[in-house]
Amino acid sequence: MDVSGENWGNKVGTTERDCSCGSWMNHWVKMTGKAWPMACSVEGCDEKATLGAHVYHANVEGERIVPMCAGCNKKGEKFNLKGGTSVPSARRDECAR
Repeated sequence: MDVSGENWGNKVGTTERDCSCGSWMNHWVKMTGKAWPMACSVEGCDEKATLGAHVYHANVEGERIVPMCAGCNKKGEKFNLKGGTSVPSARRDECAR
């Protein structure tokens, strides 16, 4: 997906959501075909990526998943993603495909 890495936001209230992949980390790996990255996807953050965070963007339909550290997952303000970050859909039904 070719979309700007600027002006992403955290989706609030997604803690209790689950995925048939077993975790949102597994979902991201399955949907992107990539290995889980060591660092958070938020520009300027080098903390360890420990969770699959639900994010949104005004120019992208639906919620997306990105690797993120716990601290950045609590950001209330908009943030930029590092270049090359894959942002697959957070739709649970896509796991079964």
